[in-house]
Amino acid sequence: MVKKCCVPCCRSNYDPTVYISCFQFPKEEDRRNLWLKKINRKDYSPSSKNAVVCINHFSEKFVITEDHAVRDDGSVLTVKRIYPKLTPDAYPSIFPNQPAYLSSDPVSKRKTPSERRNEILKRDEKIY
Repeated sequence: MVKKCCVPCCRSNYDPTVYISCFQFPKEEDRRNLWLKKINRKDYSPSSKNAVVCINHFSEKFVITEDHAVRDDGSVLTVKRIYPKLTPDAYPSIFPNQPAYLSSDPVSKRKTPSERRNEILKRDEKIY
C-alpha cells in the first residue's frame, strides 16, 4: 500500500512519478504525542504503519543525508545516504499550507561557554 503524508492539506507524495521520503511515527509515546500535537489534526490516531509524515515538514537540521566515519589514518570518510533519516529529536515543524502560527523554527542548541568565549575573541580580533 502506498504511504501518504497525514499532514492536513499536504499532497506532496500523491504523484506516483515523484519520490518523496516519508517517516513513520516514533514508537516512543512522548515523541509520538509531540508529532501529533505539531501536526494539529483533530481526533487523529496513527494506528497503522502507513501513517507517515513526508520530509517536506521537517527542518533541514533534523534530516541526516550523509554519514561520516573516521578511518584508521584519521581521515574522515563521508558517504551520501540513499534514503535520508531523522535525528532522534526530530519533529515536524514546517506546514506551508496551514496557518503561519503552526509552523515554527526549531530552537537551536546553546553553545558551551568556551565556544561563546572563542567567538567573542575572534570578533574582537576582527575589530582591531
